[in-house]
Amino acid sequence: MFFAPRIRLKALAHLCHRLATATGAGLEDRRIWKSESDRGSRTQQARVAAVADSLAAGNSITEALREAGDYFPPLFHQMLAVGEMSGHLDRTYKQLAQHYDRTLAAQRSLLQRLAWPTFQLCVALFVVGLLIWIMGIIPGNKDAGGQQFDILGLGLIGTSGLVVYLNILIVAGIGILLVFESARRGSLWVRSLQQWALRLPVIGGALKTLALARLTWALQLVFDTPMDLRVALPLALDASGNEYYAKHGPRVARSVQNGATIHRALAETGVFPPDMLDAVAVGEEAGMLAETMRRQSAEYQERAAAAMGIIAQVFGYAMWLAVAGLIIVLIFRIFSMYLGTINSLL
Repeated sequence: MFFAPRIRLKALAHLCHRLATATGAGLEDRRIWKSESDRGSRTQQARVAAVADSLAAGNSITEALREAGDYFPPLFHQMLAVGEMSGHLDRTYKQLAQHYDRTLAAQRSLLQRLAWPTFQLCVALFVVGLLIWIMGIIPGNKDAGGQQFDILGLGLIGTSGLVVYLNILIVAGIGILLVFESARRGSLWVRSLQQWALRLPVIGGALKTLALARLTWALQLVFDTPMDLRVALPLALDASGNEYYAKHGPRVARSVQNGATIHRALAETGVFPPDMLDAVAVGEEAGMLAETMRRQSAEYQERAAAAMGIIAQVFGYAMWLAVAGLIIVLIFRIFSMYLGTINSLL
């Protein structure tokens, strides 16, 4: 469900750290999750308890997580499926914890970069509302045609105009929150949005880098196990979190089944960068795919951090341009009101 609760990122990072420590110590999964059911918020305790009960009934981690519904994000489900099939749950928990730690740091950096543009936008919107209200109470506020001067040209004047303006802002804010939440939950329409965003000059490259960081991370996990590549490769591509790469999973699996090398199967899709394909080719020839992907994963994680900075800059510039455009419109409208007043006096 869309409004179903979802675990907070910070709580998820802490959970992954504890799971990694307990699993690495050799404790049983059902015992670990049972212990976790006493921590966190009430919602977290209830969802984790459902997972623990399913594990106690003899189900696998992948099956047990379904009892929690959408409480855990898709990446958590996908990577634990990889970790369970590969037999490296402890490593998967640890890498998930590191991933969520990096994501938290990136979010803090993003919020810091957007703080000042957001403040400017809020001040500009407040000034607009104040002007709408003032235009309705100033005596003699008439244009050349004898009508009350409308600073926005939208018929919003005085207290009634201010109420309408505030309602517009509230609806816009709710819409933005719904879009953000839909994207965070991986709604179906987000896939089409991803395809569109990937074609943007700067944002597209940054989003591809973030997806490749996840993909190489998943590949180094599956290549380090005797998993069937027809199962492992689609699973790793799905873990990229981006439909641009995930949709090629079945095609890559068919190519491998028909005798193609991993390098060739990935290259045939035409979506992977040359440096990654070269690394796969070298690792495949040397029989060291897991080690090669581990190095690639570390490299792409560094690039992902830079990509987050680029995305933050783009959004910051967009908000700054919005504020600048609003200020310019207000200046011209106020200047028009000033000229109208002078003409009426003359």
